[in-house]
Amino acid sequence: MQSFNCPKKRLILFLLVFIPFSIHSQVHTEHKNVIINSISLKGNKLTKNDIILRELVFKLGDEIVQSELTEKISRSKENLLNTSLFNFVTIDYSIDSNKLNVYIEMQERWYVWPYPVLEHADRNFSSFLKNQEWSRIDYGLFLLINNFRGRKEVLKLKTIFGYNNEFNVYYYNPYIDKSQRIGAGIDVRYIRNHEVPYTIYNDELKYLKLTDQYAREKLQISNFYTFRPQLNTYHLINIKYSSISIEDSVLLLNGNYFFDKNSEIDFFTLGYIYNYDNRDSKIYPLKGFRFHFTIHRNGFGILTSSGNFKIKTIIEENYPISKRLFINTSAEGQVNLNDKSSFYFSEAIGYDNYLRGMEYYVSNGNIFYISKTNLKFEIIPQKNFNVKFIRSDKFGKVHFALYSNIFFDTGYVNSDYTLNNSITNEFLYSGGIGIDLVTYYDKVLRIEYSLNKFGEHGIFFHLGAPIIED
Repeated sequence: MQSFNCPKKRLILFLLVFIPFSIHSQVHTEHKNVIINSISLKGNKLTKNDIILRELVFKLGDEIVQSELTEKISRSKENLLNTSLFNFVTIDYSIDSNKLNVYIEMQERWYVWPYPVLEHADRNFSSFLKNQEWSRIDYGLFLLINNFRGRKEVLKLKTIFGYNNEFNVYYYNPYIDKSQRIGAGIDVRYIRNHEVPYTIYNDELKYLKLTDQYAREKLQISNFYTFRPQLNTYHLINIKYSSISIEDSVLLLNGNYFFDKNSEIDFFTLGYIYNYDNRDSKIYPLKGFRFHFTIHRNGFGILTSSGNFKIKTIIEENYPISKRLFINTSAEGQVNLNDKSSFYFSEAIGYDNYLRGMEYYVSNGNIFYISKTNLKFEIIPQKNFNVKFIRSDKFGKVHFALYSNIFFDTGYVNSDYTLNNSITNEFLYSGGIGIDLVTYYDKVLRIEYSLNKFGEHGIFFHLGAPIIED
């Protein structure tokens, strides 16, 4: 009979027995399933439980592979923070046998914001700093109620006076059905402007200002419906009525402000939006993908014989290179198909979106695109601290993070509006460096030094993430 007293033979026997057992144990552990036995919520004094449970990627009774648990909890935490209902969220768990107990603790935000309005009427903050026309100031009262009735509803009431007048009532209920998939809302706006842009010259909007009367009046009534079949997927259908009138003096300066030298236009709009978004943060994303698609038609031949057809897409990708280094790329493309030439329906670069370093430039056009690339370095990871003299936990506990940002933007506008405009029908580019401060209540403060294709450079200040917005 062969003996195993030899050390070499004992080692071989140990390896033959232990390694397969270890591999089996590891595989067994990785594929061990746990069942969601309980979900405990704490800190939601106003927010209803079903609103919170809707954002989780698991539910009671689900069977989950234990190796996937960390990713599912992380995704659920990101979803809850992206609701903008909470400043902080923590998710812990315990496992008893194969039963998983989940503990979620939240710190709710302050939801009711009645505050006076004092804002500039320029297209962006950098334009205001350049012009410094203090007469172009709007003032008024604004009431914003987020998480109205604890059901994630939004209610807005706005009254603006001064340079522009605006009266706005907005209400949105994201869940009007038991399955929490269908939402509905209404938006009513009445706006009067003493000054309106009527053309673009030297890459700048030219305005007509009327002191004793309003140059433009606008009434819009919008009814929209949303459908959210999955956590990352969102559909919106919008039906809107618009009535817009301008003074004859505007029409004398630009006969194609609307269509057919009209000074007044009434039309219906039918629009559709599709949005897929699995980014870790909607405010300052560091990983994840977003695809946004918009299509709408202004005018159906009912109230006006002419109209506008617009298609827009946005693609964004965020991914980490290392623990503290990240890349963000985004691109937006838009096509305006006007039945006839129209200044009002041909907005392109310089309105809602712009190339950094070219904040002062504006162009209308039928086709345009903008791409943005950002290389971000995390200087200071998110830090939490308490402000001792603020007793409310909704404001006293603060978080912030600091990032450096190297960026490069490109763009192009195909346009017939070429009145000494240098950025139309030209490949555009700019680049620079910046610092981004990210803090609570969805605030991002950016300070950037930019250089554009014309050799112009300067320091610019912005509020909002350095990504393409909807």
